[in-house]
This record gives sequence, C-alpha cells and structure tokens, in this order.
Amino acid sequence: MSRPAEYENLIQTKAFEVVAPTPGAIAGFLRNAADYQAAAEGLDAGRYMQIFTLAYEGYFQVIQAILEFYEVRTKEAGRNLAIQRVSTSLGVSSQEFAFITKAHERRNGTSYISPFPPVSKAEAAVMPSILAKYLPVARALTGTP
Repeated sequence: MSRPAEYENLIQTKAFEVVAPTPGAIAGFLRNAADYQAAAEGLDAGRYMQIFTLAYEGYFQVIQAILEFYEVRTKEAGRNLAIQRVSTSLGVSSQEFAFITKAHERRNGTSYISPFPPVSKAEAAVMPSILAKYLPVARALTGTP
C-alpha cells in the first residue's frame, strides 16, 4: 500500500496506526455515506437539525472510507485529526473545512456536554452539499463505484 507522506508522518508520530484492510469496508463506508445522504435529502425541509446531523455523519463515513483506503486508523489523535487529514486529501476548500470543523465541534459538544443547539436553514443546506460534493471524490480516489 502506497500512502501519502502526510499519512506516513502521522504513523511515525503515533497519531495513526497501520491496520490490515478489511474486505468490503471501503465500499461499506461509502454505501453508508450515500445512505445518510439519501436520508438527509428525504427529510422534510424544516428538519434542519436532523438534515445537518445526517449529512455530518455521512461525511464522517467518507472519512472512514479514506482511512481504510490508506490502511490506517486514528490512534491517539482521534476523530478531529482524521477529519483534518482526510479533508485535505479530498481537496476540501478552506471555507468548507471551517464549516466541517464547526460541525464537528457542534457534534462533540452536544454528544458530551449539552443539547444540540438550533441549526439554521443555511447550515442545514451546507453540510449536505459538502457530503454530495465529496462522496464522488472519495469514490474516485478509492476506485469504488
């Protein structure tokens, strides 16, 4: 497996660890991402929090697929570093990355600290658009239809 130097560096610092590939995992993660996307698109437009959350979780499935493709997992660094590294690999713009980072912070804050704050109509539109844009990029990168 040939992986980018950035992933090798994260392995050397013990932020990532090398793992054996799991047959069918990449396709499974990408299928899950597509399922999250379809679920988000199928919701009533007024369900902003649910649309946002489903799209965020779908995007994280994309992250997992790319980690699997490069045969690595996060070790000490966790989900945030995985999102950072893979988003860069996918070519996410700085504006999109800022939004994804805020989405991740919101998800973590509500998972561990407080109830989910209100999601605006605009936020509910952006996260699904990011998922829709980068799911095909991940498929192309991994060679997964």
